[in-house]
Amino acid sequence: MKKIALLSTSFVLLGILLFVYRMFNKPHTNVKENKAYEHLSAEQLFYFFNRNEDSAMVVFSDQIIQVTGTLLTKDLSNELEPQITLKTNINNGFIRCGFKPNELKNIAKLKDSSTVKIKGICKGMNGDDELTLLEDKDIILSSSIIIE
Repeated sequence: MKKIALLSTSFVLLGILLFVYRMFNKPHTNVKENKAYEHLSAEQLFYFFNRNEDSAMVVFSDQIIQVTGTLLTKDLSNELEPQITLKTNINNGFIRCGFKPNELKNIAKLKDSSTVKIKGICKGMNGDDELTLLEDKDIILSSSIIIE
């Protein structure tokens, strides 16, 4: 009886260790080489999240999506993760796109108020109706690239 319990415990521990190892060593998503799950305007993407964040997270969370919108701001102060913000037709609603450092030159070339296409991994919405500290709401895209 002790052998069965010991053997069962060993298999469970081995399974847990294998799972943890695979999670920490899984390959990163290559945004450039993978197709976008969905092509949306900044307004459409924000509308989906603003209307029902939970259902939008089910559809878009960790998916590569392509967003077209008007450039509002560029933030190049953090060279490790430069960011741009796309405006939407909703006050205090934005699409915030984080980039890898190798995209810094492409971001610097963008002109304010120009229309840009961005492809990135959707991470969800920042901001909360119940928090008064955050007036703005933004949808976060990470590992973004500029589509030309």
